[in-house]
Amino acid sequence: MIRWGVFIYMHPYRNAIKYNSVGLFMTDSPGASPDTDSLYFFNRVQSASLSVDVQRQNVQHIGSEDFLDRKIVSEPNIQLSIDYLLTDGYEEKTLGLNTAQKGESMTSGSMYSNLREDKSVLIAVGREQFDLTGYANRENGYSGTDIIGIGNCYITDYSISAGVGDFAKASVSMVGSNVRYSCEGSGEGGYSWLDNINQMAFLMTQLNGFINLQDGGMIPLGSSERKIYKGGVQIPSLDLVNSGIDPVGPVVERGGESVQLGAGIKFDPVMHKSPVSAIPPGGINVNVKNLNMGGPILSGLNEGSCTKGSANIQNFNISLPFDRENLYGFGSMHAYGRKMKYPQVGTISFSLLASAFNTGDLRTMFCDDEEYEIEINLNNQCDFTCAPSSEHETYIKYIINNAKFDNYSFNESIGSIATVDCNFSFGVSRNNGFFMSGSFEEYYLALQRQGLVELQDGSLIPV
Repeated sequence: MIRWGVFIYMHPYRNAIKYNSVGLFMTDSPGASPDTDSLYFFNRVQSASLSVDVQRQNVQHIGSEDFLDRKIVSEPNIQLSIDYLLTDGYEEKTLGLNTAQKGESMTSGSMYSNLREDKSVLIAVGREQFDLTGYANRENGYSGTDIIGIGNCYITDYSISAGVGDFAKASVSMVGSNVRYSCEGSGEGGYSWLDNINQMAFLMTQLNGFINLQDGGMIPLGSSERKIYKGGVQIPSLDLVNSGIDPVGPVVERGGESVQLGAGIKFDPVMHKSPVSAIPPGGINVNVKNLNMGGPILSGLNEGSCTKGSANIQNFNISLPFDRENLYGFGSMHAYGRKMKYPQVGTISFSLLASAFNTGDLRTMFCDDEEYEIEINLNNQCDFTCAPSSEHETYIKYIINNAKFDNYSFNESIGSIATVDCNFSFGVSRNNGFFMSGSFEEYYLALQRQGLVELQDGSLIPV
C-alpha cells in the first residue's frame, strides 16, 4: 500500500508595512570612504519618504504626428526625505555634518566644514510581527529582510524646528543616483579583519601594526589576516567617477581562477544608545541680542523700555541650504560630482509673545547695521536639581555668528495675545555661519580613552 503525504512550505508573508518593521541605516559609499564599512542605525526617525522621477526627452521629426521615441537622457531625480527627533548630535554626525562631540570645541569649522558626503542609505523592511531594532539579537540577525538601498546620497536641504508643546526635530532632504532593491544575504564581497578584533582595534593598529594583550602577547593585523565576508547586502551606490558603474569588491581565487567579486555591505549595524530620548521645549534656551534700532525685546532685557517684560519665544525655525552644482560629462547619464556652492544664505525665524519694546528708531539700522550672535542650547530638562535650567547639561548647542536682521511683524487681534515674528539671515561657509556641537561620544573613541578594546563577544580587554 502506498501512502501519500503532502508537505506545504509556508513562505514568509507580509500584509502591510508598519513603522515598527522599518528601519533606516546609513554608511559611507565606497567612493566616499573606501576603508570604512561600518553601518549605522539612524535613531529617532519619525518619517521617511522616497520618490523617483524619471526625466525623458521626446524625439520627433517633421512629417510625423507620432513620437519616434521618448528617451531617458539623464539619471532619474531620486529624492529622500527624513524627519527625526533631535537627541545628542549623533544623528547629525552620521549624516556627515561637522558636529563637535563631547569634549571637543567648535574650532574645527562650521557645520559645512569637512562634510562626509556620498552616503548609502538602506531602508530595511522586516517581518510585520517583529520589532526591527531587536533583529540584531536573532540567530540569523537581519538575514531575510528586504532592503531598499538609495545610493550616492547628498544633502540638499536641512532644517531644525522646535515649538511649545512639541519635541525639537530636524528634517533632511537628500538626492541620490540609484535605487536598488535586494534581500539581506544577497551581497558578497569586501574585506573584514579578524573576527575577534573590531574596528577600534584596526584603527589602533594603524600606528604600530599590532595589539598588546593583557598577558603580553601580540596579535598582528597584516593583510594576510584579512578574510572575505559573504552575505550582507548589495551596495546601492555607484562609482560615479567611472561612468556610474557598480563598485567592485576584492579578487579571490576560486577553482584555480581569479574571480572579481561585487561590492557588498556587511549588515552588522552599529547601534548607538543615546541617553537622550527626545528634547522637550522645557529644555530649550535661546539667547539673542536685542535689536540695536529698537523693537521687540528678544532676550528678556528691558533697557530703554517703558515697561518691564521678557520674550516668551513660542517657536523657532532654522533653514540651512545645501545648494550644489551637479557635474555631468560624456559617457554617463549620472552626475559624477555634486559640488557645494559657497557662500550660501541660511535663515532663522522666531515667534514670540509680545511684551515690551526697546526705544529706538528704525532709521538707525541704515547707519549701524549690526551682526548678531544667536546661541541655542538644547538642555536636559531635569528639575531634580537646584541649578537653573541654563546650567543643566547641554545635549546640543547651535551658534550663529553673523546673523543680520531682516524683518519683524507685530500682530494683534481681539481675543488673542499679541505676537511678534522676527526673521534673520546669515551667510554660511566652511568657516562661518552655523556651528554645532553635541554631547555624544563615539563608542570606540570612548574605549580608546579607557585603554580598552572590545572583542566580538562583547568582552573588553586592556590594551
